[in-house]
Amino acid sequence: MTMILHTISGAPCGWRALLGFAFKQIDVEVRYLDGSRREHQTPTFLEFNPRAKVPVLEADGLVLRDSIAILAWLESAYPARPLFGRTTEETAVIWQILLECAEYLQPATNGVVFPVFAGDGNTPPANTQAAENLRAAAKVLDGECEFLERTLGERRFLCGPDPSAADAVAFAEIGRVQRAIETKPHVMASLGYRRLEQRFPHLSAWYGRVSDLPGVAATAPIHWRAALRPRERLRFS
Repeated sequence: MTMILHTISGAPCGWRALLGFAFKQIDVEVRYLDGSRREHQTPTFLEFNPRAKVPVLEADGLVLRDSIAILAWLESAYPARPLFGRTTEETAVIWQILLECAEYLQPATNGVVFPVFAGDGNTPPANTQAAENLRAAAKVLDGECEFLERTLGERRFLCGPDPSAADAVAFAEIGRVQRAIETKPHVMASLGYRRLEQRFPHLSAWYGRVSDLPGVAATAPIHWRAALRPRERLRFS
């Protein structure tokens, strides 16, 4: 089956879809749109998704325009290496944590990394609205990281011994937090994120385990790794 994933480098929903392919070891062609040129708003792309959002998956005539729908479809089309568990109980837990991460962790991450990535790497001037907003956003992110820390405990992955769709959703968010720590260390340290393992050891260890899984490194945003390439064939098998 020919599969093409349209996304934007750094878009967390596109990243979570790519992680699903990596976890299942399924090859996919990736076509990267240039967000700065608003290629996701062109008439050609709007034929795929009139909402102008990524990712979009083409699979032999089928078009899917939602990352979670893509993960669910992958599970049905390729049952090996399940993303949604092997029992009804496992499936329920995975869906619950996946949706919590999508509904709460992603907005919490956005609240911190959007202004941090857009800034010059310095903390906003004290007693300004920008500084107050960033501190408030960091407190929300703290709560979501603490939730993941408690959820993981001594588990290898969020929902048990194997990576799941919930790990795909969470990893794309924590990956952006880690990137902010690495590239904007001063401002992230001022928010309490000097090093992830200092505050969230279970979360940090989990991030390392997922990072080391086969194929996961190839899913990272390409502008973090190299010059932008419009097309890239990711081979995991």
